[in-house]
Amino acid sequence: MQYIILSFIVVFLSCAAEPEDQSPKEELDCDVQEVVPKGERIIGIDILDLTETNTFDQNILLAKELGIQFIGLHLPWNLIELESGEYVDPGNALELLSYFAEINDLKFSLTIRPIDIVGKTIPLDLEERRFNDPVLIDRFKAMLDFVFSVVNPSVLLNVQIGNEIDGYDLSSEPDTFWKDYGVFLNAVTLYIHSVDDNLPVGFTGTLKGLINNPETFNQLLENVDVLGVTYYPLNNDFSVGEPNRVYNDFALLTADYPNATIYLQEVGYQSSSENNSSEAKQAMFYSNLFDAWDQHSDAIKTINIVRLNDLSIEVAIRNAGPYGLSNNEFLEYLRTLGIRTFDNNGSNKEAFDVIKNCMSARGW
Repeated sequence: MQYIILSFIVVFLSCAAEPEDQSPKEELDCDVQEVVPKGERIIGIDILDLTETNTFDQNILLAKELGIQFIGLHLPWNLIELESGEYVDPGNALELLSYFAEINDLKFSLTIRPIDIVGKTIPLDLEERRFNDPVLIDRFKAMLDFVFSVVNPSVLLNVQIGNEIDGYDLSSEPDTFWKDYGVFLNAVTLYIHSVDDNLPVGFTGTLKGLINNPETFNQLLENVDVLGVTYYPLNNDFSVGEPNRVYNDFALLTADYPNATIYLQEVGYQSSSENNSSEAKQAMFYSNLFDAWDQHSDAIKTINIVRLNDLSIEVAIRNAGPYGLSNNEFLEYLRTLGIRTFDNNGSNKEAFDVIKNCMSARGW
C-alpha cells in the first residue's frame, strides 16, 4: 500500500516473551468512563486516495470530522534523487502535502525509503555501496537538504528512514548489513537533528517481523528516536485475523521493545468477504484497537489508519504490481482497507463512525 503515491498525486493535482492475553471489549459504544484520555497521543489517516467523484478537499474535511491530527507520505529515495545531485519533488507531493498540512493545522509524517519489503530504492550509481559508506551517507544528507528546502521541518511529525525493512531481502548483502544500516541511521539521525533537534527520526518494520527478531531491531533502534510499525493482522492467505487479535499483538510488541517510543505508521483491516471479513468485523477491530491502545498508551504514541477511502480495482491491481502478486485475495485486501467505500462519492462504512466515536470519547 505504500506504493500509491504517484498515481494519487496526479489525481490530487487534477482535483485541486509472551505476555498474558487481554480480553476484548464486547461492544462498540466507546463508553467515555472506560477509556483513557488521549493525552499526548496523536492519530492520523491516509487521505491521498479519492473515491470516483470526491476531491482531496473533501478528504481533508472528513479527516477533520474524525479529529485527525496528521497525514503522511512515502517516497523512495530514487524518486527524489533521479541521478547524482539531480533532485525533484515527484508530482509536487512534498510541497503540496506539507502546504495542506500547514494550512489545516495538521502534522506531516514523511517516510523516505532507501530499502523496504520489495527491495532497495536508492540512486543507481550507489547500488553497490554499503550503507556505512561515507559517499552514500553524504548523498542521503544532500538529498535531505533538498527535501528540507521544500518542506518546513516544523510541520513534520517525524521522518522514517526505510519502510517494512524487516522484509528486505538480505541474500545479496554482506553479513554486516544491519550493522552497516545502523551506522547509516545514526549518521542520518544526527544530521536531521542538526536541522531540527525536536524532529523524531526512526525506521519502520512490520509488527510480525519486529516481534520475530527483537534482538536485531532493538540494536538498530539505538540509532534512532522512534520505532515505526506497520500493522495488518493478516493470515498467510490474506484473510483477516480475528478483531481481538490486536490485544495480544500490542502486548507482544511492547514487551519485545520495552524502551521504544512506538509510532504505528500504518494500521489497516480490510472488509472484503474474500478475506473472511466484513464491515462489521472491521468496525469491531477498530473498537478493539482503541481499547488496546489505551492499555499501551505510554509506549504507543501515534497511530496512522490505512486508509480513508477504498481503492478502485484498477488501482488495487496497480498497487499490487511491485509485490508480484495478483491473486484475488491480495487484491481485495488492498482494495478494501478504507473506512469509506469507493463508488460515486463514497459512503461511510461502520468503522468510520466507530473510529469517530472512539476518538471523541478520548478527547480528540
